[in-house]
Amino acid sequence: MNHTRIGWLAWGLWGASSALAQTLPFEASDLRPQPMEEIEVRAQRLSDLEQRRYANSVKTVVGRDEIQKYGDTSLEDVLRRQPGVSIPAGGGGPRMRGMQESYTQILIDGQPAGRGFSVDTIAPDQVERLEILRVPTAETGGQAVAGTINIVTREGLARGRRDLGAGLTLGERDLQGFRFGLTQQGGWAGEDTMVSVTVFGQNQDNVVDQVVVFAPDVTPNSGAGQSSRVRSQSDRLGLSLRGQTMRSFSDAGSLTIRPLLFAVQGKTRSRTLVDPWQGEDPLRFAAPFSLEEATQTSDYAFGRVLFLLKRPLPSNLLLETAITPSVYVLQRRANSLAERTDLSSQRRDTDSETQEQSLLATAKVKRFVDSDEQTLGLEFETSWQDDTEATQVDGRFTETGWGGRIDQRRTRWAAFGQWDWNPKGAWAVLGGLRHEEINTVLKTFGGLLRDENRTAQTSPSLSLVYRPIDAPSLLYRWSLSHAYKPTRASDLLSSPRISSRFPVDQMNSLDAPDSVGNPQLKPEQSWGIDFSLERSPAPSSLLSAGVFWKRIIDVQRRVTQLEAVSWSNAARWVTRPRNLGEAELIGVELEARGPAKMWGQWLGPWVGSQPGLELRASWSRYWSHLRDLPGPDNRLPGQPLWEAKLGLDARPAKSALRYGVSLGFTKAARYQVDPRAWADDGDRLSLEAYGVYTLGTNRRLRLSLQDITRSKTETLSTRRFEEGDRLDTERRAGRLRLSLRYEHTL
Repeated sequence: MNHTRIGWLAWGLWGASSALAQTLPFEASDLRPQPMEEIEVRAQRLSDLEQRRYANSVKTVVGRDEIQKYGDTSLEDVLRRQPGVSIPAGGGGPRMRGMQESYTQILIDGQPAGRGFSVDTIAPDQVERLEILRVPTAETGGQAVAGTINIVTREGLARGRRDLGAGLTLGERDLQGFRFGLTQQGGWAGEDTMVSVTVFGQNQDNVVDQVVVFAPDVTPNSGAGQSSRVRSQSDRLGLSLRGQTMRSFSDAGSLTIRPLLFAVQGKTRSRTLVDPWQGEDPLRFAAPFSLEEATQTSDYAFGRVLFLLKRPLPSNLLLETAITPSVYVLQRRANSLAERTDLSSQRRDTDSETQEQSLLATAKVKRFVDSDEQTLGLEFETSWQDDTEATQVDGRFTETGWGGRIDQRRTRWAAFGQWDWNPKGAWAVLGGLRHEEINTVLKTFGGLLRDENRTAQTSPSLSLVYRPIDAPSLLYRWSLSHAYKPTRASDLLSSPRISSRFPVDQMNSLDAPDSVGNPQLKPEQSWGIDFSLERSPAPSSLLSAGVFWKRIIDVQRRVTQLEAVSWSNAARWVTRPRNLGEAELIGVELEARGPAKMWGQWLGPWVGSQPGLELRASWSRYWSHLRDLPGPDNRLPGQPLWEAKLGLDARPAKSALRYGVSLGFTKAARYQVDPRAWADDGDRLSLEAYGVYTLGTNRRLRLSLQDITRSKTETLSTRRFEEGDRLDTERRAGRLRLSLRYEHTL
């Protein structure tokens, strides 16, 4: 994808929305003078803790005040501080309740974030609040086994206001990133219109040391193995463009248009130096090369336009209809040159492209009676995706097994109903029912192979809230819910992806298997029960204790086995996804935050007497068990034993300086990947510090240090074989970052 395509995509999305806004019918009555009435309005926005308390769903709200207070430079920084949410050190999306990122649903303004979305592409300046829901609801969707993160973007309400932000991130040796953002609300952008643009860049230099040790059962201390070092440098340049325009009609209806565009260009250069294999290698795990230099480039763009129409109806009804077309394009090119141990060389070139167009249509009718809210809704989504890939080895195209092209068509529809019931008294109820069906059709090049998968899920949800009238600081929550994780389309294709490391007519090795999908793969389903107790002993304070239980059905795992295959005369190692039965998950979550004087009796009189000092702490403990996978380490993949976070924030009176520190520790757990493989992500200690200095009424300067401890990320994986032999692989990496950010409101 070249820059011209990105430019046309941005121009088309923005032009279509602007043109429609300008050609809307304008009622003549809008120009008539209207009688003036004297109206006095007094309103006070609820704080984040108050929004959490009065919500009938189990959620945490991170509002604009908290985002500005810490001056975070990215949404990853905001999420990393939240209880029960973690960001992998090596990159990846947010994780909730210790589960992998694929179990977390990401929404933008209540709609799916889109394919390939990364939270670091949205600057905190563009976010009004974050809603972290630990229990799915009928309206937000049932694809949230671990939970949902809804990113609510800012609206153009403050007319004539302009926010400017610029930031730099420094590494141990050089510049690691920059971010420049501008948000215009009203003014030259037009009345009731907002435009926000962010340009960002990242430059990350990383070193990974890897050690492979092969331990035969007969001579476990033989010392056979190999070590290598990978030095990589990744550059990213991105653009985030968002806008909003709203038009109100004389009958009190309104039309809102929200265009959104993300575009990222990346390049990674790596150099791998491999030491010679020591000892015997009967299973051929030795790398076939001693030196490899590789370059990978990628161009990513995602754009969509939301057209939202709201219209009041009789009998306290509100109709909301929305149409959202979107486009996703990803191009990747990879080139490598490897020097073999026999002094020969091999060049590999791979070009791939993914294009997807989708259309989402929703309709909701809401009924308001006193403080109750009833919602009925329909959703329909259809998408078309085309994947192409071509690989050349020394100038010759190599066999891929699936023809180099896949056409995918997916349709989804859902119907739901939800009742937010707030009767007079101490009890409140949030109940809902959602039915969703997904149909996926995959075709290889020329239609030689066609796979189809159809699933249907019915997800009930029920939340009870008890607020004792005689104890207004207490709050009890119970919830019962059903959620599921949809199957990835790539896991449904029955055509193989053949490993190019070994010729197709020879046997490959366990660490370079062929990959095959499973058209009969079922989505994972989860039934969950949550209970929590919350108490607010003082204003702006919270003490919370919760426990949850989940039962996950049809757990998906990739299993690698040696098989007789149709695409080769030799036996090949093949990995394919399978449903491996049921898993159980139990978690305990504790959270505390508030002024330091609350803990003065434990921390000492000096700490408790400091004005403007706030403390926050959280601790989470997880137990999981996969029944049909032999133990003792049959936990959910990547789930730690426990996580702890501790933070201190100081806001001295009559001082322009605010500062704080955050300490986090993750206790990793060893887990089985499949019956013959284990992994251990290693413990992680992180320490961060920040300071925000107010230069004037509209100017702020923020300095932050991340990963001060320079804690190295360690990953240990183990594979065992029938003969008792074992292969251990260990990787290490680490980094230090310093960020400087300047904000100015014009």
